[in-house]
Amino acid sequence: MEVLKGPAPEPPRRQPGFFDLVVNRLQAVGISLVAGLLFSAAIVVVFGLLAREVFLTARAGPLDREVTLFVRGLETPFRNNLAVLVSFFGSHLFLIPATIVLALVLRAKGHWVSALLFLFSVAGGFVLNALLKITFHRARPDLWPALVTEHTYSFPSGHSTMSTVFYGGLAAVVFHLTERRGPRIAAVAGALVAILSIMASRVYLGVHWTTDVVAGFTVGIFWVAVSAIATEIVYRRVPKARPVPRARRKDA
Repeated sequence: MEVLKGPAPEPPRRQPGFFDLVVNRLQAVGISLVAGLLFSAAIVVVFGLLAREVFLTARAGPLDREVTLFVRGLETPFRNNLAVLVSFFGSHLFLIPATIVLALVLRAKGHWVSALLFLFSVAGGFVLNALLKITFHRARPDLWPALVTEHTYSFPSGHSTMSTVFYGGLAAVVFHLTERRGPRIAAVAGALVAILSIMASRVYLGVHWTTDVVAGFTVGIFWVAVSAIATEIVYRRVPKARPVPRARRKDA
């Protein structure tokens, strides 16, 4: 006589270990957000090292002095005019109206979250830089008369910070609006060229030490990372805020 067997008992489920919990948490938060937070932390460390150097040395260190004296020997009338022109694209006279125009264009295209956070990024970067200048109150270079006149403190460089926030913020917006590799690479390359050119122009003009512009870049890239993380969080919590891919628009 055949004995009927019931269903085989299920094997006991394995309790998730610490590694499983970490992986699940990373997937829930998002690898990109975690990477952004780690990147921001690294930038804070770099800026802290630069700030420590400024606090410990009342005047510029050997690197600052050598670079400034080196660029002094590169001066020509053409390069002077070129440096002034390049520097203009990192000044508030250009960045403020350009920020407003670009935010309005993004809003008109329906990218209202990108428009708001781009405005927040530029405005926040301006405030953060102003507070840091007041905190460190570092004097401008005085090895030779500067080619332009500035009346604010030197550390960190406002042009360097704001150009990084503006052009880096534009690159971050491109990353949020498209997943195509070509536009993303072009945006990053264009932003780096613009930022590095403006940084170099400020040292060439004699209004900043090298550590000033490097510190400005770190402050700006930190703020860009914070704004990009904020944008990603909004996109995750508000699905309607994320742009719809073109392919999906055609199918709709």
